[in-house]
Amino acid sequence: MVDTTIHSAQCLADTELRKIGFWSPFRWLRKGWTDLRHSLWASLTHGLIITAMGWIVLMFTSSHLYMFTAAISGFLLISPVMTAGVYELSRSRELGRPPTFDVSLASLKKNGGSLMRFAMILVPLIFVWLGLSGLVFKDFFGGDMPAMSGAIYQTSWHAGGMGFILTYGAVGGVIAVMAFVVSVISVPMIMDRGVAPATAMLTSAKVVWLNLPAMLHWAVLLAVLTVVGFATQLWAMIVIIPWLGHATWHAYRDTVG
Repeated sequence: MVDTTIHSAQCLADTELRKIGFWSPFRWLRKGWTDLRHSLWASLTHGLIITAMGWIVLMFTSSHLYMFTAAISGFLLISPVMTAGVYELSRSRELGRPPTFDVSLASLKKNGGSLMRFAMILVPLIFVWLGLSGLVFKDFFGGDMPAMSGAIYQTSWHAGGMGFILTYGAVGGVIAVMAFVVSVISVPMIMDRGVAPATAMLTSAKVVWLNLPAMLHWAVLLAVLTVVGFATQLWAMIVIIPWLGHATWHAYRDTVG
């Protein structure tokens, strides 16, 4: 434990944070697309596995609006960890190694402990969101939680009105921003440098603060592509998830030296 702490502190001291331009996220997407094409089958396999997990979540929560929105939010919060194998594919290509699915799995095994600790740090955010989400629903709908289907869903949604939509969106937005700030480049840094999760999260927050306009731009692009994925009942996510994973690797490489 002491050795790990010393190593992480040294990595943080040696880290150079770079200033980037507002349009940099488009370059990350372009480079990410190139990586996706170069490791097509390995990337799409990761995308399919993660999307299948999303389908399972939807299958068990789609009948209840509260459970559905809470589960999807939790799924998105933990997604940086789930795409760790994709980051390794980009890293392998950068190092001139074959970006194969087996290579990405080996790296996941190697960094499994750190990734698990990082995920456990994010778990409280998920529970905070579940609690706050439940309070918002209870405040607007009382004990009669709305269902997702038919007339009950329509009636309940309209009963909440714009006040519910704005309140729910604001609360969820705060949680999403917190998760984005501490995780935007954290997992690629853990995979690349073997640092402790706390070190990676602190570096991520510093990167966001240093490049706030560009990172807001990146957050909007992530949100838009995520909405596209959900609008296709997650089918587009098979491609979007690895594409964003590869792009995130280049975001890390551009901002952390």
